[in-house]
Amino acid sequence: MPRRFPLQPLLDLAQNHTDAAARNLHLLKVAWQGAEEKLRQLTAYREDYRARLLQATKMGMQVNSLKDFQSFLGKLEIAIRQQAEEVGHCKKRWEDGRHEWQEKQRKLKAFDTLSLRHQNSERKREDKLEQREQDELSGKKFEQGEPKDTPHS
Repeated sequence: MPRRFPLQPLLDLAQNHTDAAARNLHLLKVAWQGAEEKLRQLTAYREDYRARLLQATKMGMQVNSLKDFQSFLGKLEIAIRQQAEEVGHCKKRWEDGRHEWQEKQRKLKAFDTLSLRHQNSERKREDKLEQREQDELSGKKFEQGEPKDTPHS
């Protein structure tokens, strides 16, 4: 009977860590995509607001309304810059998460390789034991004078 892989608990732990890192990486990607989508929306809103400002100035507008438009555009620019920074932070967190996941994958692969080596070693050990038992059985049959499994002539 093959012996249990002595590092199996570490292999299981490495698998759990890799799975957790993969789930975390997915969540980081979703957050990054959400931040990018918000940035796209803000940018589109700014372009729409600029078009409305242009239309309003062609039709004539009061100075106070113009100042309000420009003030709001300034606030929108600040929001866009902040959101662009958030996108950068999300991307950095995702890249860090990806590196962590890759490191966990490397550790898991190392334990998996050791496990495969152990299985191969155990298979060879089992084969040797089986061969030894077959040899002993054949030797006992020979000593007792029993004929070997040969076809009758």
